[in-house]
Amino acid sequence: MCDLRDFDDPDVLAAIRSLVPERDPLGHIERKVWEFAMVQLFLEDAGRLHDSTEVLSVGAGNERILYWLADRVGRVVATDIYGDGAFAAREAELSMLEDPRTHAPWPYREDHLEVRWMDGRSLDFDDASFDAVFTVSSIEHFGGPRDVARAAAEIGRVLRPGGHAIVITECLVRRHALNAAPVDAALRAATLGFKRRGATLRRRGPLGEAFTPRELRTRIVGPSGLRLMQQLDLTLSPESWGTVDNATYPLILVRISRSVFTSVCLVMEKPEAAR
Repeated sequence: MCDLRDFDDPDVLAAIRSLVPERDPLGHIERKVWEFAMVQLFLEDAGRLHDSTEVLSVGAGNERILYWLADRVGRVVATDIYGDGAFAAREAELSMLEDPRTHAPWPYREDHLEVRWMDGRSLDFDDASFDAVFTVSSIEHFGGPRDVARAAAEIGRVLRPGGHAIVITECLVRRHALNAAPVDAALRAATLGFKRRGATLRRRGPLGEAFTPRELRTRIVGPSGLRLMQQLDLTLSPESWGTVDNATYPLILVRISRSVFTSVCLVMEKPEAAR
């Protein structure tokens, strides 16, 4: 889980500085930069930062880490529904597909990055195509529970045996009893869809894009067919809890309705004997 105390770690700060050198990470403490630091640090710890590594990013947008990785691994493939969907005017512009150089924050090894239009629920790659797959703050936007499970299964499918997946998403660390899918679905029906849009009996309305710890296991880890390398630890420091409702930095915990969520990093491995 993203915790304010993580920003006391010099390795985390160094990772953030390498990605966003123009900003002071201690002056802009937020969970979003923490997410990318987790990807960087894990790939380094796993010994994946070399030219023999092939990496896939699912729901990649135009994030800087694509260019950072292009300078450190042999092949980076960025996939997203570029030009379509809710993020077409922001992180997933069509221009990223047409010319990724226009989004590059620095000169990079252009022949090490390819960008492809692709739905994360149906990846157009053969089984066991990549050494590492990562997705950052994307899988929660892929649709309902079945869509998320399909995307997780696809991540597991395209990984090579012994490969690693890094899934970073949003986890509810405090969920109010009234912030439940059946309650939201009933309110949506009672207001003819005016409130709790998108809610179903299995999907919460305003919290539909954040998972409970159980949902992380049943909708992501389980369907992926991968082994979770570190069990989920929901412990958060008192300092982190003090960031709830912050309007300025640090931005760690976020309140929606009566519940609270933050970022979570799931690192998984494909067993050598897996399909």
